[in-house]
Amino acid sequence: MSQLMMAEITGCQETGPGVWVTELLAPSLAQAAVPGQFIHIRCGEDSDPLLRRPISIHAVCRQSGLVKIMFQVVGKGTAWLAGRRDGWLDIMGPLGRGFTMLTAEKTGTAAVPRLVVGGGIGAAPLYFLLQELAGTGYAEHVKVLLGARNAEQLLIHNAVKLLGFSVSVATDDGSAGYQGPVTDLLAEELQCKPGYVYACGPAPMLKTLCGMLHNAGVPGEVSVEERMACGVGACLSCVCRVKDAGGLETFRHACVDGPVFAAGEVVW
Repeated sequence: MSQLMMAEITGCQETGPGVWVTELLAPSLAQAAVPGQFIHIRCGEDSDPLLRRPISIHAVCRQSGLVKIMFQVVGKGTAWLAGRRDGWLDIMGPLGRGFTMLTAEKTGTAAVPRLVVGGGIGAAPLYFLLQELAGTGYAEHVKVLLGARNAEQLLIHNAVKLLGFSVSVATDDGSAGYQGPVTDLLAEELQCKPGYVYACGPAPMLKTLCGMLHNAGVPGEVSVEERMACGVGACLSCVCRVKDAGGLETFRHACVDGPVFAAGEVVW
């Protein structure tokens, strides 16, 4: 259940060019959150900026009650947030629909091969997902594919390796790993027919990825990024077009029906 709360800032550091990680002490949030969800943050001391900023949950330690967010500075609100080294944040969360955790009970076996695909800042919420998957004890059945413009903008590859996962990287300029889009790496992996794919990244990457999954007959989920105002489904700022199993198109709120959707649902 989501809550409106004040969370204490316990740390903030720049982990890449213009990318920051803020650590919050929020025990109730840490207990309730699931991978793929986000929090809505008031970024300012007054009414400017007026709207809260939606930022995905990057990492959680349920035992200590600590929650981390990773975000890129793109405007006034995130610049204000990056400048906060201590104090308190006014937050709402956890919000939205997260990733489906495929447990042994749901699949008949815990060893269903999975792919986790991230592009740019879209890698941020995938770390929380990988934390949870690592806790299930079968990291050897999960492969992680990460893409970025260059080596400096690869955000979580080293941390993911420490969790015990196999990681392949792709960069546009070839400064790390394969030179080209991360979807090229995905094409190779799809030949082995993974059981499920989780992904988050820029819309062009997700559009390509969803088409590839459809053609390969592989199920999966994607976390989309939409502009959000209220975060609770009361406004229409974050609607996205989706289709049902019969192909009927409609609109749904990314903030409450998503941000995670089945790969075959989203109409690009």
